[in-house]
Amino acid sequence: MPNIKLLLKEKVDKLGEIGEVVSVKPGYARNFLLPNALAVLPTPGEIKKIQKKKEILEKQYQEEKVSAEEIVKKITNLGKFEMSAEAGESGKLFGRITAKDIIEKLNTELGTEINRKCLTLKKSISELGEFDLSLKLHHEVTTQIKLIVKKAE
Repeated sequence: MPNIKLLLKEKVDKLGEIGEVVSVKPGYARNFLLPNALAVLPTPGEIKKIQKKKEILEKQYQEEKVSAEEIVKKITNLGKFEMSAEAGESGKLFGRITAKDIIEKLNTELGTEINRKCLTLKKSISELGEFDLSLKLHHEVTTQIKLIVKKAE
């Protein structure tokens, strides 16, 4: 049986992006793409609708990128970032500093709304010292920040 041409309404991994017309096997179309509303038949009306949706998504993407770049500027102006915590004589913390703690403090200092998932922290911080942290604020925007953990007075 010949392949069917469909217009993608959503991004489908290993198949295509929004607005692309793809050729797929009839079973894949019938059993997965159409029932899950991921694709439609490529009529002129549907093509217009998808193009408008694509334009709106592209505009949102650019706005999010600009917003992320503004946060990077604030982080760059901040330079280094300090937190204090209770610690023993050996420099071990009595608790741990988690990604949530770091993001809350960063949001307070910068006056921003950074999502906790933007911070890549391999494990919680459990000792005093300096740590280089990576923030991925957008698909195309990442930045580094230096965290200094000091002993609380």
